[in-house]
Amino acid sequence: MDYIKSHFRKTKKVSLARAISKLGVTSRKKAGQLIKEGVVTVNDKIIENINFKVDPDKDKISINGKVIKKVKPIYILLNKPEGYITTRSDELNRKTVYDLITDIKDWVFPVGRLDKDTSGLLILTNDNRLGELLTNPESEVPKTYSVFIDKPITEPALEALRKGVTILRNYKTLPAQVETVNQDPRRLILTICEGKNRQIRRMFEALNYKVLNLTRIKIGNLKIGDLKAGEWRYLTKSEIKELQEKL
Repeated sequence: MDYIKSHFRKTKKVSLARAISKLGVTSRKKAGQLIKEGVVTVNDKIIENINFKVDPDKDKISINGKVIKKVKPIYILLNKPEGYITTRSDELNRKTVYDLITDIKDWVFPVGRLDKDTSGLLILTNDNRLGELLTNPESEVPKTYSVFIDKPITEPALEALRKGVTILRNYKTLPAQVETVNQDPRRLILTICEGKNRQIRRMFEALNYKVLNLTRIKIGNLKIGDLKAGEWRYLTKSEIKELQEKL
């Protein structure tokens, strides 16, 4: 936790593309394109190297002659429905979470991801630093899921989840908190502090179970509450403060 707090306080030199992203202007990919086009300057000097190191808090960064400054942070809590992906655009023309937040004109990115078949809570923000820290396992922010599997789970399988399961050939997950719901051995509430790609589905697959339904119901102390599928709201000042204080 000391590492997390130190990281949150300090600003290290980062690549120019990343700095533009950190300032909440656009994505790192788009920033890289602008740099290569020669429209980005650092301290009045044109820079075309996306890996050029800068301090976003001290260096003057401009795009098309306009100095960019850190934008007002935005924090959104979305209840993502199944069938939506978490990228801004998709070459297969699938629905994305950005289709659900068309009222938001500023650039925001998802903190962590939920795959297409997973529903539930998703934070979107333009606060790059907070986003990085929330997804870092060292921050120990718990994410809680409602899980429905294809067959009754056994006690040995529950114990395996609580001790850690090997996925992706040689990666052992951190211990999870898991309990059955209403004595139904197919319905579970599971809490983890990690976020590997399709981690929960892989954990159950490693134990010969298939996840039929997966919903994230809680991030830290943030709950779905009255948010219906597809609805979103801004985080309150107290919720933002609580997240920052935990890091």
